[in-house]
Amino acid sequence: MPTKAVFPTFYNKETKIWSGPPRATMYDHNASIGQIVFNSLRCWPTNVIQITDDDGTVLTNADMLAYATRIALFFKSEGLTQDDHVGIIANSSTFVIPVATACFFQATPFHAVNYSREPTIIKGLYSVTKPKILFVDGPDYERIKEVTKEWSPKLITLTGKVEGVTSIEDLVKPHPAEKIYVPAALATGGDQTAVVLCSSGTAGLPKAVALSHRHIASTNSLCISTDVVYTSATIDWMTGFSITVMNLTCGFTRIISNKIFSAESALYLLQKYKVNCLAMAPWQAYELYTSPLATPEKLETLKMSFVIGGWISLALLRRAQELMPRTYIMFSYGTTETGVVTINIDHSLECSVGRVAPGMKIKIIDEDGQQLGVNQTGEVLIDIGLKWEGYLANPEDTLATIQNGWINLGDLGYFDEDNNLYLVDRKKDLLKYKSKHYWPNEIEQIIAELPEVEHVCVVGVRDARYGDAAGALIIKKEGAEITGQQIIDHVAQRVVVDYKQLNAGVIFVDHFPKNANGKVMRSLAREVFEETTK
Repeated sequence: MPTKAVFPTFYNKETKIWSGPPRATMYDHNASIGQIVFNSLRCWPTNVIQITDDDGTVLTNADMLAYATRIALFFKSEGLTQDDHVGIIANSSTFVIPVATACFFQATPFHAVNYSREPTIIKGLYSVTKPKILFVDGPDYERIKEVTKEWSPKLITLTGKVEGVTSIEDLVKPHPAEKIYVPAALATGGDQTAVVLCSSGTAGLPKAVALSHRHIASTNSLCISTDVVYTSATIDWMTGFSITVMNLTCGFTRIISNKIFSAESALYLLQKYKVNCLAMAPWQAYELYTSPLATPEKLETLKMSFVIGGWISLALLRRAQELMPRTYIMFSYGTTETGVVTINIDHSLECSVGRVAPGMKIKIIDEDGQQLGVNQTGEVLIDIGLKWEGYLANPEDTLATIQNGWINLGDLGYFDEDNNLYLVDRKKDLLKYKSKHYWPNEIEQIIAELPEVEHVCVVGVRDARYGDAAGALIIKKEGAEITGQQIIDHVAQRVVVDYKQLNAGVIFVDHFPKNANGKVMRSLAREVFEETTK
């Protein structure tokens, strides 16, 4: 049995259900996340909770409490209720978290959307919640004003001044009632919506995911109050949001920067602030750990490195281990809808996403809905142990996703004999060629073995005769020399069946189409391939 299982996982042979350890209940189920955070901030007022590297602003718990309280009092004066929504569409900056905290205090849900999304997507998402107040960055003011003109919310700038427009500085001035302020109690209980985030949209348009106060209050943190934590993830991404909740409840110091992630900028922040915990997307891990700037000395303060939202190659993992021999490198499987589902730090298990997190249950089913056992691949269904709020204003997709209390997001996987979960691919990505099914991820992992390949994305190209012919989009490493035929030959040597060959060929590109959180949009990648090979 693996020696580094973070959590024990229990398998019931009769029910064929894998369960994590019980979730620790620290708070009343009907407590708001605002009440929890309010008490946490008051307990350690002098602790530094946030440092904004861009301008050097340092916030203590007392500062965070004061700013959030003043913003909450503003919401109250504007007549916002627990049925209304506040919008946040901005890059990371000093006052993003105080605004979110104020929403928690007032139990008015906020809807976070990534500022770089296309106008049509922003309009579609915010048309669901129609926030009465929307926090934006000054440079984006006109763009957001245009896409929300149908309901004309009050726009407030978080950074940058716009003449005649309220700015966050107007809201955080001292208020005579702040010393006697208390957070609002939940009107209907812990299952009330606390936040609305966006699904990744890798399989279509993103959906508005509602998460409850009870769900958020159950967030587990592996970081402690003395840690220094950095992620470039903004609050609209589940990683960024989860770290925000941990930050507010556990009290560690979080480093904020609005700079685009790069190996150079990450190493600068890690060294300057002696960061202990780092959370990254797979592409960011690649940028950092393959950079010639990365050395063991520059990474020596890290005790935990999280890779979230996908897989990295074994070669990259080994490189990271060479750079950080004493650092826990953790992979996790999670979604916006569920939060973290599994965690893995046992790297003798290549490609495993680990064992089941506390409070979670998983079962694997076949196409007929029958439950499967060990080493049998099927759809991964998740029970989060809490009521799932579903997709706002989207009952059709909500009903399609929830199956007798189990959440089915279309992932395919299996458990081994030691209760470790392996994800094979997404059901929606399942391709068919000559009546045979295959998953793009299978071929991607083989191509990723080639040292000349930096990134790979395999797509199914429409073939009128046979179906989905596999085609590979390749980003070469800088200075690398490799041909499409060499890649085709490598796959042919590693795979004997013809339907898993690169029957549509190979193209080389400079970048992949990605969503705002860095996930590859496979459907758009297929369009790029087909357009290039016309």
